[in-house]
Amino acid sequence: MDTALLPAFFAVSLIVIITPGADWAYILSHARGTREAMASIGGLLIGYAGHTILATAGLTVALALLPGALTTLTFVGAAYLCWLGVQSLRRPSGFALSAPTQVTPMQAQAISTTTGAMPVVTRSITLPVLPAPPEHPLGRVVAKGAGVSGLNPKVVLLYLSILPQFISPDAAWSLSAQTAMLGGVHVLATMCFYTLLALTAVRVLDRHPGVFKPISIVSGILMLCFGVALIADQVVTLLR
Repeated sequence: MDTALLPAFFAVSLIVIITPGADWAYILSHARGTREAMASIGGLLIGYAGHTILATAGLTVALALLPGALTTLTFVGAAYLCWLGVQSLRRPSGFALSAPTQVTPMQAQAISTTTGAMPVVTRSITLPVLPAPPEHPLGRVVAKGAGVSGLNPKVVLLYLSILPQFISPDAAWSLSAQTAMLGGVHVLATMCFYTLLALTAVRVLDRHPGVFKPISIVSGILMLCFGVALIADQVVTLLR
């Protein structure tokens, strides 16, 4: 493999990655905070790393040659996306806002008597409303993200159709080493763009927390649509 082709493959990977899909929908559905958004990306990257390991070991080609394997993977992945979409629609996430808290001068005096601090409140004030902590356990977010990318049949097709175009049988590196290198570049490109996407989404939602629930609902609809589209495509293929 000519290492000069790595930037070209990185660019090709970005073209694939920036196309909105199930990954985008999953990240946006967990953009309520930086930690949760990064956890969703971490899960997706685990799935892509798993595909890279399978491709390096030659198991991706074996999977493609196994009768019905890709079809089964497609149905399983599609069903998983539909399940995630339905779950998101049934329980759309949002910022749980605490009620405003008022502190009166008398309450401040009581606090100062207990703590020994000088009272600083001379009139009633309202403390700012703050968003509640993330609702989803980070481990669960990571696990679901790994399922989204790990069960995505399009990733298998990516490794079967695009990667071979950048692999040279006559190169000094072995085929496995070239596959691992290209897979690593794809994971790196994925991490770079998805991190930018997540941080942008988190920043926007921090300023406009009210739009998170609609985004969560739209993300659920998109995941459901992607799953249904995959199932429909496979059914049409089988009926031909």
